[in-house]
Amino acid sequence: MSDLLKKFKSVFVVEEEGSATPATPPAEPQKPQQTTPAAPAAPVRPVPENGNVTDKFVQILLGALEKNNQQGFDYFEFRQSLKNLEKMPMDEATRYHSAYAMAQTMNVTPAKLLESAQFYLNVLAGEQSKFNEAHAQQRAKLIGNREDEVRNLEAMIQSKTEQIKQLTLQIEEHRRTSEQIRSEIGDSTVKIENTKADFEATFSNVAGQIQDDVAKIQQHLK
Repeated sequence: MSDLLKKFKSVFVVEEEGSATPATPPAEPQKPQQTTPAAPAAPVRPVPENGNVTDKFVQILLGALEKNNQQGFDYFEFRQSLKNLEKMPMDEATRYHSAYAMAQTMNVTPAKLLESAQFYLNVLAGEQSKFNEAHAQQRAKLIGNREDEVRNLEAMIQSKTEQIKQLTLQIEEHRRTSEQIRSEIGDSTVKIENTKADFEATFSNVAGQIQDDVAKIQQHLK
């Protein structure tokens, strides 16, 4: 990790990635074997609503900020000053004014700080766009075609069931394949949605801090 990236990481307080393991859903009771093949019910897989802030995405987002770090005293240096003043016995407004006093020596105005903060938010938004594109490609690759495969197999099951009972063994083989694919779809869905949720949580954490500073700059540095 470069020194600059370490500095970026030091001024953005991020939550540690949770170590708790999600509870495993109880196993479904076994159902008696049916004499007439029927389409299997889709397995229920939990899709996360909220992700976790992860070191992986912290490194990606802060790495993007590092690559686009602006020359001179800007929002990043201002935030670093705020961070250094956290240990001082002063209220929030005094801390922002003290940090701004240093910025003024560099001919920095509140407007320039806000412009700089928005620049970094735009950098983060660019990373979000790239992630969303990659997420969509992964979803299409791991799920889209496989759902078509499941539908085709179920159609084959229905067709063979209606044709002749002697094909029951072959139909059962297709059923097992279909259930396996459904299980793989569920696993893939959870994996990529967990990844998306973790990214969004990390993005919201980092961007939220910048947005909070923007609001406080507008509040305190009028």
